[in-house]
Amino acid sequence: MKITHVETIALQDEQSHHSETIVRVHTDQGLTGIGQAEAPALVIDAIIRHRGGLQTILEGEDPSHVHRLWQKMYDTTGLYGRRGVTIAAIGAIETALWDITGKALGKPVHELIWRSFTTSKGTLEPKRAVTPYVTVYPSGGDIATIRERVEDAIRRGYRAVKIEEGEGMFGNVDLATDVKVVEAVRDVLGPDRDLLIDVQNKYYEYAQALATIRAIEEYRPFFIEAPFPADNLEAYARLADTVDTRIAVGDWGFSTRHEFRDIIERGHVDVVQPSSVRAGGMSEILYIAEMAYQRGLLCIPHAWCHVIGLAAEIHLAAVAPNMPYFEAPIIYPDTPLVSDLLTPMPQVAPDGTMEVPARPGLGVELNEDVIKDFRIDPR
Repeated sequence: MKITHVETIALQDEQSHHSETIVRVHTDQGLTGIGQAEAPALVIDAIIRHRGGLQTILEGEDPSHVHRLWQKMYDTTGLYGRRGVTIAAIGAIETALWDITGKALGKPVHELIWRSFTTSKGTLEPKRAVTPYVTVYPSGGDIATIRERVEDAIRRGYRAVKIEEGEGMFGNVDLATDVKVVEAVRDVLGPDRDLLIDVQNKYYEYAQALATIRAIEEYRPFFIEAPFPADNLEAYARLADTVDTRIAVGDWGFSTRHEFRDIIERGHVDVVQPSSVRAGGMSEILYIAEMAYQRGLLCIPHAWCHVIGLAAEIHLAAVAPNMPYFEAPIIYPDTPLVSDLLTPMPQVAPDGTMEVPARPGLGVELNEDVIKDFRIDPR
């Protein structure tokens, strides 16, 4: 089996102003695989299709040689890649290659990527069900709306909910507002569900971050995500070394195990959050997860509203022992690019878990009706 070409699928929902970038890898045997990149389709398409780009690198190759092809793409794009959108493109293709390989072998991806972490105790078997947290986005412009949207997440079955900073609400007014928001969310969640908070890099001063965490720690946030701008790793280290609440970071443009080593060693964070649509692909996230595991840290992947990334996360969480959660989305307004893009769509069970597919590959396919209705020219 050989790779014939790589297709960029650009989707745009004009009503919700939501867009998605999908990569589909084709083979001479008719098998295809899908991946997703959180980057403009125009840019991803250029990285794939330009002279000497990723498509040229991959044409005629065996798609089952996933690790070798990842390294080939990484090495060949070194002059303009190594980080950022080039890694997002490589990661989307790598996910698609795992999807193809699983289909060719009749095995789900988690059976292909599974390996016992070298420092784990005993031999771990892949999980049959894994637990997402849900990001409610936007969380709402007032307390009543925030409460309603968190209640919506609970009705859908989620056991852990993340709220985001928002205009007029958390992270944007004052400390008293932050406390009111967190108090209201904890009241809705009750004592047995986890509350996660994303600050989205809003804090520029250590004292502000420290005061906020001290004021809300009685409400037991599971973690505080991205309190500082992404490059302020010394501030992350100072904060993480001071507070008991977990500090998390990793989504904001970080990619590959090399940057995550910096996050861990210089930033001292408790939770790393490699993005399944930006960090470099499924194998790269497992490298990051094992690096975290060896240091006693959690790895909780980020995908926001990108549901092919969610499908990949399910397989990753099935095999990583330090991945208690992964991200799933509820967005307002809803869009078919999130709620109907895949068939079947991953579903939350009454106990708050998602089933790990036993179907070959990622276990999902694109909903071609949605592709037809929302596809645009990436250029």
